[in-house]
Amino acid sequence: MKNISIKSLLEEMKRKAEELENAKVKIAVSGQSGSGKSSIINTIIGKKVAKVGSVETTLDIQSYNHNGLEFYDLPGCGTKKFPIETYIEDCELLTFDAFIIVTSNRFYENDEWLIKEMVNAGRSVYVVRTKMDEAIVNEKRDNDLEIEEVYTKVKNNIRESTKDINVKGVYLISSVDGVKNDFEKLLNNIEINLDGIKKARFLLDVTPYSRKVLMAKREAVGKIISYSAAASAANGLNPIIGIDVSVDLSILINLSKKISDIFGINEDEINYATKKYGLDGKYVIIGKQFAGKFIAKEGIILLLKRFGTTVASKSFFKYIPLAGQAIAAGIGYKMTYSFGGELLDEAYDLADSILEAAKEKTSNHFYENNTIKY
Repeated sequence: MKNISIKSLLEEMKRKAEELENAKVKIAVSGQSGSGKSSIINTIIGKKVAKVGSVETTLDIQSYNHNGLEFYDLPGCGTKKFPIETYIEDCELLTFDAFIIVTSNRFYENDEWLIKEMVNAGRSVYVVRTKMDEAIVNEKRDNDLEIEEVYTKVKNNIRESTKDINVKGVYLISSVDGVKNDFEKLLNNIEINLDGIKKARFLLDVTPYSRKVLMAKREAVGKIISYSAAASAANGLNPIIGIDVSVDLSILINLSKKISDIFGINEDEINYATKKYGLDGKYVIIGKQFAGKFIAKEGIILLLKRFGTTVASKSFFKYIPLAGQAIAAGIGYKMTYSFGGELLDEAYDLADSILEAAKEKTSNHFYENNTIKY
């Protein structure tokens, strides 16, 4: 009966883990060519996946996946290939969980029509005005307006265009800088308007843009570690000859890669953040050290030895009936849980230090010589 209870518990944990793993959040990003859609997608994901250019780069629907996050960069509404009459059907817009419409200047009649149609269809619509760095410089030069005056002017103009439409919000951001302005507010509101498993999936995959998100990631990862530890314990309970520590190493390596992606501390995302925000190159080095410690097989084995359990001890006890299986299960659980805990602490601390460095760097650039620099 006891074994049945353990098996049932493991199966339930596995079901929940698979449900989270398979969850998808579909986000449509629409706007005219050159409005900054690709930059927004790259910033939300935390690495360069979408092509960015000053010429037409979205002639067709482009999709970009980052684990459970699916972005669809849509061509502007009302083109010859995507006429307004069939735009919603052609782009399958009613299948999306969130809809971001982007402009770098002003909204056109087709944009306003699309916003209204999507809101009337019950979809969450987020209106984004990009390239605010350029707007601030231009308004200072042409009209002697200060930063807050520019924000107010631009936001009032957009609200006037959408005054009769119940959008989720108007967000002013720079296409280059994803730390300042309303970027954090935009992502917070997308998360708030998602339900259940989609909310959890969004928080796991979105770039760690705030300490609140880092804490949410930490809590979710704790549950992932618990399941991985239970899976290691199940290897100990499983009487099949030949299952040894190599199975556990596979679990640990997969756990490491998953947590690295969740906190954005893999090579691609650290390089992206370092280049985007002009961070110290030390973060690239620290990231490589992290991978060597937690992802490389040799580094993991060193950690397991430090946790006080050798590969030989587990292999030995697995061949002792009953008691040996229980001991092996306990060893597998303890090793995985201890490994996961140390991995989580270091991943969180590294992601937090990169976040704070990015915020400080962009804040300093913003006010340097009274010129907006990104």
